[in-house]
Amino acid sequence: MRARHVREAFSGTAQVLAKVAGSPWTSGLSVLVVFTLLVVGVSTRFTPGWQITVYAAGSLVSLLVLFSIQHTTNRQTKAILLKLDELVRATEGAHEELIAVEDRELHEQEELHDLKRQGDLRPTGVPVEEANKGV
Repeated sequence: MRARHVREAFSGTAQVLAKVAGSPWTSGLSVLVVFTLLVVGVSTRFTPGWQITVYAAGSLVSLLVLFSIQHTTNRQTKAILLKLDELVRATEGAHEELIAVEDRELHEQEELHDLKRQGDLRPTGVPVEEANKGV
């Protein structure tokens, strides 16, 4: 139970960070920070210490935001795929073979794609004779 709590805390933190990173206020603050760093750099003649600080801070912030955005994207993608699977299940005449197709091997996905494009993939629950009427 403790691991689940920690995972949810990290997930919530990552989502908040992704929202903050994408806000207009963060963009404005970024411009202000860059301008300030340039002024400090010019006034110190871009000393090696200044360069190391800027490079390290930039790398750390980029890495943090990258993982936060990737986590949020994965979470949203999983939710969208679950919704799509539910729609396929609820739609009469849909191809249930396509449910959770993202979990299949690439060659299986390509085979299903080819069958669908050729019209050989028959809707679930529809007799072959009825499926071929529209062809």
